[in-house]
Amino acid sequence: ITVKDIFYGNAQSKFYALFLVIFTVIFVMADINSGYIKNIGGQIQNRGYLVIAKAISLLAYTVLTMAAMVLVQILACRLTLGYMEFGDIKGFLVYTGIQILLHYALLVICMAVAIILKSSVASMVIAICLCMDMMVIIYSAIDKVVSRMGVKDFHLIKYTVTGQIAMVSQNPDRKECLFAAIIAAGFAVVCMAAGSVVFKKRDI
Repeated sequence: ITVKDIFYGNAQSKFYALFLVIFTVIFVMADINSGYIKNIGGQIQNRGYLVIAKAISLLAYTVLTMAAMVLVQILACRLTLGYMEFGDIKGFLVYTGIQILLHYALLVICMAVAIILKSSVASMVIAICLCMDMMVIIYSAIDKVVSRMGVKDFHLIKYTVTGQIAMVSQNPDRKECLFAAIIAAGFAVVCMAAGSVVFKKRDI
């Protein structure tokens, strides 16, 4: 058993994502729920910058959390198994990089949902449902509708961030990495833009 194997299993099952999205909702809604946003919102010419600042903070949090998880796995392997076998380092770095991108995109989605809904409870429920694959039910329903329209072998989950988190192979090739990166970047940009527009137009 290698560190790479354990990291792959935890990342694929969205174990890391669950902790990340919970923190994201708490972090994004903290200044809104406390009322502190009224003290700083009026002093900034473009309130969209606040959303971008939160997105940058989430990127740092994602990278640091993933690094911490790797260290924990190394220590756990040594303590429980009596040995520490890292595995293919190059493949591990590639896989970890893709998962960081995908997890970050998921956090940006949760950030946008929290800003748009302006509700910690509803945002937390949606975030947890995304990690627990509850949305697969909706994806399957859409797949059936598309199939009846004549489009064969269409699977919406392949084009979602959570779907890519689960489906990226342990040793992804260049094509697989590029597709996952495009999905992550697309969702991150769209959701960040949506969150910024809503936040700028909303009365705080």
